[in-house]
Order: sequence, then structure tokens, then C-alpha cells
Amino acid sequence: MSHPLIARDPHLRRLVDEGYALEVRSGHLLVHDIPYVDSERTVHRDGVLVMPHPGESSTVPPDHTTWFIGRHPCTAGGAEIVQMKNMSGRKVLAADLEADHRFSAKPKSGRYPDFYEKVSTYAEIISGPARLLAEVTAKTYRPISCEEAESVFLYLDTASSRAGIQAAADRLRPQKLAIVGLGGTGAYVLDFVAKTPVAEIHLFDGDTAHQHTAFRFPGAMSLAQLEASPTKVDHLQAVYSQMRRKIIPHAELITPENVSALRDFDYVFLCVDKGSVRNWVVSELRGTATTIIDVGMGVQLDDETSAIHGICRTTTLSGDRHGHAERTIPLQDSEDDGVYRNNVQIVELNALNAALAVIRWKKLCGFYADEGGEHHMTYTLSTNRISNDEVANEG
Repeated sequence: MSHPLIARDPHLRRLVDEGYALEVRSGHLLVHDIPYVDSERTVHRDGVLVMPHPGESSTVPPDHTTWFIGRHPCTAGGAEIVQMKNMSGRKVLAADLEADHRFSAKPKSGRYPDFYEKVSTYAEIISGPARLLAEVTAKTYRPISCEEAESVFLYLDTASSRAGIQAAADRLRPQKLAIVGLGGTGAYVLDFVAKTPVAEIHLFDGDTAHQHTAFRFPGAMSLAQLEASPTKVDHLQAVYSQMRRKIIPHAELITPENVSALRDFDYVFLCVDKGSVRNWVVSELRGTATTIIDVGMGVQLDDETSAIHGICRTTTLSGDRHGHAERTIPLQDSEDDGVYRNNVQIVELNALNAALAVIRWKKLCGFYADEGGEHHMTYTLSTNRISNDEVANEG
């Protein structure tokens, strides 16, 4: 039930946001799932309003009438709703579209100003009696699919329009992102950015998803999935491709031989625990148009209290602002990586680290306001303190 008109017409989007199930077909707007009462006082949930739609040339309905697919709607007592009755009988509207009745509910002004007013008026007239007899509604929130030419999503993004942030979300649309490292933090970065309209998301990780991986991933992996031993990127691509297109897995680790491939991206989320990999990426992308958002964690176990101390770090390298990399990012491998490397379950810290990185990305894109322009920040778990390092203007 997809059509570009629904995405572009604010009145149709308002209907979708409120839960109406819309379809545009053969020059007509169809509104599905309209409940109504028949002459035997039986409640039906499958009525369809059918209205001619002028296409992109106008958002104003061409007339005040509507066609209806279903039995003739009645009052709660079973009498036909005569104040809108116009004509009944099977009518062919298009090769793939036939209707059963035509109704006329003319507003006092003589015409409806937009399709929101027209649809909501007819839906109320027809479904009102049904609500007296049963708990029904025309606002079913049925998913509306999207074609590839319309959206990267498989179904319409109603969250952005309901929140009134569509214009801000559109700023993210043309971007190509890479996520290097799909352990706990990288997987959560994917979870967050997959719900934005970016053009492409590329996943780089050569490791297999193991049992401990499942306890750091968003969502849940089944036992059967773990037994199949998928690569991390293939598993995540399969999961998030249920929601959107253009998630491209690369089942390979970043090496000096392939690191140059990252030059093709607008942003690279660097979510690895090896300093040498960070060093290759930072060196390769220095001076390019690609922005790096590097994340890291320092986790230590207190032997006396058995409590865990942790720090989450987010460091941005953009344009000519790379000079702080050497003092803020671990660029060398270390044998002492703390309990994090021993798979302590710190999924909430992974999610937090990913959220801070994605917020930073959205600030750089103008989605969120950004008054500080900081390129390095840390969150300390034990003190609940966020510290910003003023390196925004440092070369």
C-alpha cells in the first residue's frame, strides 16, 4: 500500500500518522479497515472508502462524494444511513477497482479543503454506529509498504512525521556510513542508524557471532542461529534488512591492504578494541572528507568490592581536526585490556557508548543543536559525569 503521494502530501501523512490504512491505486485514494454496521446489526471491519485523487497536481479533493466497498452502512439499529445515500450498485472505477455504493456528505462550505477533512468526516459517519456495538476503530495502524524508489525503508517511516522531525531526518538521507567492528557497541550503532533514512550502511567485521556475542547484541539471537555460526555482519544484515534496504555486509577485518575502502564513506563509526586498527584507519583518513567517530571503553573490576568501574569515550576526527587523535585515542595494541576483553556483560555500556556516538553524528549533521562542537568526550560510570574536551578548533 505504497505511493509517493502519501509521503509528500501532509494531509495524507496526517491520516497515516493517526492510524488510517491508506493506498493509492489507479487514480484513487483508498482508505481500508473502515468499520460499519449492516442491516442485520452485524459489525464489519473491512469497509473501504474510495475517492478520486488528482495526483500531485492538487491536495484538494475534486468533489465532496466518495465511493464505498462493502455493504451499505447502517445505524446501530440496522437502518441505512440515509443522509449520505447517493446511489448503490456495482461500479467499475478502474480495471482493478470496483465499488458498491456512492455517498454524498456535502460540508457547509460546499467542498472539503483537503483529504484529511474528507476522509475523517466520512470515516466518522460510517464507523460511529459500529463503535456503539463493538470496540472497533478505523485507525488500525496497518503498516504501509514502500517501494525501493521511494525509500530505503520497507515500510513508511511514521515515527519521524508523528514527531514532526521529518525535515531534520532528511538531512541524514544522502549519507553513506561505515561501521567498523560489530561487537556490542558497533551492533548498537547499527540498531540506531538503521532507523534513519541514510542511503547506505556498510558493516565491516570478519568475526563469527558466538554465544557471548548474543549477550552484547541488541535484540535476541536464537539457539538455532548461534548453532549456525553466522558471521556477525551476515546475522545483523539479515535482522535489519527486515526493516530497511541498503545494509551491506563485509565479512572481513580492516587491514592495511583494504583500509582505503573507507575513503568512500561520509562517516566511519570505529568500534574496535585494537589500537593498531584504529591507527590504520586514522592514518588513512587523515585529510580526507570522511569523518571518524571513534568509541572506546575502559572497564576495570574492583577486586575488593567486585564492582565494575568504567569509562565510555567518544572521539571525533573531522576535516583538519585530527591533531588530538594521538592524545585521546589508543593507537597501539595493548596486552592489558581489562575485563572488557574477558566478555563481562556490559551491554548497557555498549548501548550508551553507541548512543553517545550516534548523537555526536547527528549533531555534526545538523539534526541536533550543537553549541559546543566538542570532538572528544568521556562518561565516567562511578561519578556519573560527562566531560567534554575542548578540541573543536584544534588542528
